[in-house]
Amino acid sequence: MKANSKYAVVDMETTGTDLQRGDRIIQFSVSFVQNGRQTGAFSTYVNDGVSIPSEITALTGIDQATIANAPSFDQLAPKIYQMLQGTVFVAHNVNFDFPFLNHHLERVGYPALEIEAVDTVTLSQLFFPTLGSYRLSDLSRHFQINHHHPHSSASDAAATAQLLLKISQQITKLPRQTVQSVLDLELNLPQQTTQFIRVNFEAMGQPSQQLPADQVELEGLVLKRHHRKTVENHDRLTKFPLAKKQKERVFRSHFEWRPSQSKMMNLVYRNFADTKQPARNLLIEAPTGSGKTLGYLFPLAFLLQSGKTAVISTATINLQEQLQHVVERDLNAGFGFHVQAVVLKSRRHYLDLSRFATALVADDSNQLSQFSKAQILVWLTQTTTGDLDELHIPQNAAILQQVNYQREPQLAESEFGEYDFWHWKMQQVATADVVIVNHHYLNQNAAEVAATLGGQPYLIVDEAQHLPEVAFAAQRKHWWLGGVKTNVGRVKNDVFQTHERNLEEIISTHPDLRGLLKRLMHQLTQLETVNQELIQTLLTTLHVRLQPQADVVRIPVDRLVKFTTQAQPQLQKQDQLATQLTLRLTSLNQTLGQGEGQWVASEYETFLRFNEHVHAVLQGVSELQQLVHEVKPQSVADGFWLRYGADHDPNNMRLEWAQFDTSTRLQKQIYQSFQPAIFTGAVLFTSKKSQYIYDQLDLRRSTTRMKRLPTDFDYQKQVQLMIADQMPLPPATENEEYVAFLANSIQKIYRAAPVPTLVLFNSLELIQAVHAKLKGQPGLGMLLASGISGSQSKIMRRAVLHHAPIILGAAGFWEGVDFPPHYLKSIIIPRIPFAAPDSPVMQARSAYLKQQQKNPFTSYSLPHAIITMKQGMGRLLRRSDDSGIITILDNRILTKRYGTQILTAIEENLQAHTGSIKAIQQQQKEFLAKHQQDH
Repeated sequence: MKANSKYAVVDMETTGTDLQRGDRIIQFSVSFVQNGRQTGAFSTYVNDGVSIPSEITALTGIDQATIANAPSFDQLAPKIYQMLQGTVFVAHNVNFDFPFLNHHLERVGYPALEIEAVDTVTLSQLFFPTLGSYRLSDLSRHFQINHHHPHSSASDAAATAQLLLKISQQITKLPRQTVQSVLDLELNLPQQTTQFIRVNFEAMGQPSQQLPADQVELEGLVLKRHHRKTVENHDRLTKFPLAKKQKERVFRSHFEWRPSQSKMMNLVYRNFADTKQPARNLLIEAPTGSGKTLGYLFPLAFLLQSGKTAVISTATINLQEQLQHVVERDLNAGFGFHVQAVVLKSRRHYLDLSRFATALVADDSNQLSQFSKAQILVWLTQTTTGDLDELHIPQNAAILQQVNYQREPQLAESEFGEYDFWHWKMQQVATADVVIVNHHYLNQNAAEVAATLGGQPYLIVDEAQHLPEVAFAAQRKHWWLGGVKTNVGRVKNDVFQTHERNLEEIISTHPDLRGLLKRLMHQLTQLETVNQELIQTLLTTLHVRLQPQADVVRIPVDRLVKFTTQAQPQLQKQDQLATQLTLRLTSLNQTLGQGEGQWVASEYETFLRFNEHVHAVLQGVSELQQLVHEVKPQSVADGFWLRYGADHDPNNMRLEWAQFDTSTRLQKQIYQSFQPAIFTGAVLFTSKKSQYIYDQLDLRRSTTRMKRLPTDFDYQKQVQLMIADQMPLPPATENEEYVAFLANSIQKIYRAAPVPTLVLFNSLELIQAVHAKLKGQPGLGMLLASGISGSQSKIMRRAVLHHAPIILGAAGFWEGVDFPPHYLKSIIIPRIPFAAPDSPVMQARSAYLKQQQKNPFTSYSLPHAIITMKQGMGRLLRRSDDSGIITILDNRILTKRYGTQILTAIEENLQAHTGSIKAIQQQQKEFLAKHQQDH
């Protein structure tokens, strides 16, 4: 491969991807690139006498008629072979296209092409590391490449050729030092892709003495230079427009007028600006489509002009990013404010430059980690935040644990000074008007954030219904029974491993270190022995029966009390050994530190890994200490349960516990550091008199004002709600008859009017059973299912590409997804989403509520199910011109006393129709036909 090499950018449409099954090429296209420009193209259909599957026709538009007069591949092979000789083969997924083409060349008597090959998927991932998708259509959209016919190989080849040029330009724009560092990692890339990087690197010429003005080199890494944003001292709007006409003048050229949004703005502003009465907590239910985000941001911008600051907390990291976008696009650009908003996450989300510099030079046999290091090198020339989420690396990737912050960094410790990302983030927080956090971060760090901002900031809790769940999950603790044994094994591997230089060999010429290490390992072995004895004592004392069809069992507190009493000698011995191990590790590290300068980078990496594994052993001891501290006789506020694997191996078990008495927890941990808070969400209440949300959010009615904003949707016209009156009652455990009835009903409803359909379950087991019944049934659209068809985001991406899929969804599908406008037309809810009453967590919660003289069903299970149900139904309408059908297949709503309460909660602006599945089919067909005509 040379600077002037001719690149043949190939794309093919095929009948499938399985050569063993005889899949063939039905369209072949190539675009040629040389010396930085496209130089020619060739495209042809191929007719090898094979039938084209219907799904391929749906994807590509190619059918039997399209290829009827096309030449066969053996007729085309001479021309294709000749065209590609002497070129560099390029494809978007070269490890498919290149072998596929060579197979068919050999099939018709030609030798396989022995030319170099390059993959544009890999190159795109490497040199554009922050993109969310590397599909050719998405890349074309991002780079504004003309790509009018995705899945037509002519259009795909032309788009890939343009992409190749974009990649080449990107490589040559990067600092030479960055590209050299990428090459030094010796990545194992497809075919000769690495050589393509090297050719572009050599074309960069000799290294210049100076980096561009927006980059800086520190400790061998090229970083984007930090620039402080200039803060404006004035805003275009200074007086809050309370009256409707005033708001209409302000909004006229920017946003759609929404009455509910206007009411929310006035509520928020008056709560804090009215000097006649003290501010109160505000609990605002703002339905979908009411514009709640701007509903609190707009008045907040006026309130901040007095010099105060605010914290906004929302449910997820994605929503944090969206909120910042709304501040910058709508509030600042749209209205002329100058609100400085900073997104803040936990330290583990940010790159620790010191740890990355160490990891970069360490030997790493994990090619995925090496590739991620290369992506980070490129990203460092672009990022000003160090936020690893920008890279879309999976949260469980090994590399993240090697390069993110593991503890609070001290500025004096970092050789990167003010370029240390966490230090830079804290500086931004200290000067921000608004800090945007997620509920988990707020729960853990509310007091620290408020103190950093100074005074008592305003607090807005968006998606407030999730805060109690997050707070409950955060205080749940666990003891991994196999933690000590597993991590002792890892420490021994660090010390004695044979596949690379181990710790024992590194310090072999240092007698003092060898002696310290020997004593440390002896204590570690003793600690492991005592820990295993404790586990046996625990399991003997608990005497629980583990069920093959379950993975968790509740533990009575009196048995744990018995264990902590009987095991006192062993517990004391383990604690003593842990203390001695901590002191021994400190001595070892101090002695290692005295030899600074004689250790190479890979040896430092071994020291760090050894330390992390010893600390993990100590963490296992600490978890058990916490358990012992928590176990108290007659503690009904605490729940304990044992989670286990299918093999019932003690080393795979976790003893978990949580406290259910949440009274004043949120008040003490969060609210007391702020002004009275604003709580908002699309679904907060089950009724005006409901106490549920107040209990969950740790609020008192006397200091809280509640407001339910009216919806801007016309539910009577836009939605038809139907309830099946002849369904069997859901059984306590799934049975064949119920699953068959459910699957059959879903099929009938869908076939009556095939439209994009979301079926909402509260059990993955039931999804699997229904999916098995529906799979392969004729007349159904694409079938996608949680736990079967990939992640939620993958299911969504696949779904919207099809005309009328059926999605069997659970968990986040009840509220965590937004479909495109006018897309989703039907929601089916098989049964009321009650929490499983026999789950250990629910059993423990029920025991606590009963002790508090409360009915677990009416005070928790029922309102929780109603809110979940309303959230699920909210997926249907996202705009005032959306329409669709909601079908409930659980007739307990009609037959049980609590059904009236559910209907009242979900039927405020909606009338339910009841009937058989046949009647539902007919009504659905008529409703959809009517709305299709209206549009």
